[in-house]
Amino acid sequence: MAVKKKPERAPEPLLQALPEETWRDLFGLAKRADREFGDKVVTALQKIDRGLLPPAAPHPYEQHIAAGVHGVTPLLELINTGTEREWFNALDALAHVCFALTADDRDDRIGVPDVVISRLRGQLKRPDLSADHQALVVKTLAIARDPGVLHEQLHRLADADPGVVASAARLLGLGRYKPAARVLRELISPERFYESRAVIWALGELGDPEVLPALYRALAQAFRVVDTAIAIGKIGQLSSVGQLTPLVLSGADEQRDAAWRAMAMILDHHRNEQKPLAELFSTLKGLIEAQLGSDMALSGSTRFHMLLCLARMGSPLDPARVRRYLQLGIDDDAVGVASLFQKRR
Repeated sequence: MAVKKKPERAPEPLLQALPEETWRDLFGLAKRADREFGDKVVTALQKIDRGLLPPAAPHPYEQHIAAGVHGVTPLLELINTGTEREWFNALDALAHVCFALTADDRDDRIGVPDVVISRLRGQLKRPDLSADHQALVVKTLAIARDPGVLHEQLHRLADADPGVVASAARLLGLGRYKPAARVLRELISPERFYESRAVIWALGELGDPEVLPALYRALAQAFRVVDTAIAIGKIGQLSSVGQLTPLVLSGADEQRDAAWRAMAMILDHHRNEQKPLAELFSTLKGLIEAQLGSDMALSGSTRFHMLLCLARMGSPLDPARVRRYLQLGIDDDAVGVASLFQKRR
């Protein structure tokens, strides 16, 4: 008598924190188990604080973004011949590609092809281009580091209109135009309250340590504290730890969160200096563990960045510690997030 085989169980669907094709095409995770692990980490971070990693919607041209410089040609074609929606999406995708191609930390930086600059400049000459569409083209040119556009924005910092100054500062930050640093630092003032937020953000993007005294003065004056702390963190100088410490000790909740986030950014630049920085790291570790073990009201975002600091100082973070410090209640979440910290990303 033949024995009937049990029907094979269909595989469980992925958690879909991100679309399956995103894991496969963008992150290169071909194995189902790897994609499931990635989803667990993303889902766990969202449970801690949705601001840490909000759900991502797939870009309609993400395959061109992932292709890098090889995705430029089809995107330029869509900009020339596509519908308005295709034009918008292609321009946005091109901005992503340009940003990646000009990243300062790329070992193989090749820059943006000249054809991109020339085609985008050609778009600015279109008589039917609206002011909003023109602004998007200028933004993409700034990200592509078009010297003409960036030099023009530098001059616009002297405009009497705060809105024009704020817009110019954002574009200079997007283009990471370092010659603007000295001018931008002079614009940090309570008298320039409207544009100062964009100015401070731009200074963080430029990453020039010479502007730190101006940012420290803003902290001392309690001016734009959250924005200033984040900018200081982006610059990544170890000497800034002392300036941020008062915020983690007695700052308001959002200021403490920004300060620990900034600390994590700074430590990212010094994660391989455990021996020469042993004394400082020991002090910081003690402070973090004391706050995490206290009854201090700490948000999920703050706790996450504090653990990121520990990881970047080489502290071992097993699932039990991660679960306790992040106040997670699900073992799988703790395992996934602990693995993330162990890689010290």
